[in-house]
Amino acid sequence: MSNNDQTPTAFNTAVLLDDYDLSFDPADKLNGSLYVCVPRGSAAPEAVITHLRTAGLWSTETRQVGDDQRQAYKDGLEFVAAIAFNSDPQPFVLARFDHPKFPSDAGRFDAWLDCLDSTHERL
Repeated sequence: MSNNDQTPTAFNTAVLLDDYDLSFDPADKLNGSLYVCVPRGSAAPEAVITHLRTAGLWSTETRQVGDDQRQAYKDGLEFVAAIAFNSDPQPFVLARFDHPKFPSDAGRFDAWLDCLDSTHERL
């Protein structure tokens, strides 16, 4: 997303890690290298994560990528896909990366998309 409006921008690893706060599920291996992202400094995407949790697609844990970890994530993650959604109070992005130790699961990412398509509009 650009900072001025709600028009999707071109996503890549650097844009997501520089401009967004990334939340992830460290306990469910099927969620490896999948992230719920909100513009930096925004409130955590609790409603989105709760919706995924209710659907059985997120464990009870949530962590965020720390500022001190951003460069290591940029160096280690390979961008696969990102889908922006409109939401109140803020838009969010579902991001899929690959990492040698934590490869992402295409089926789980599709399940996230299907789950959130039922309640949110894609941008």
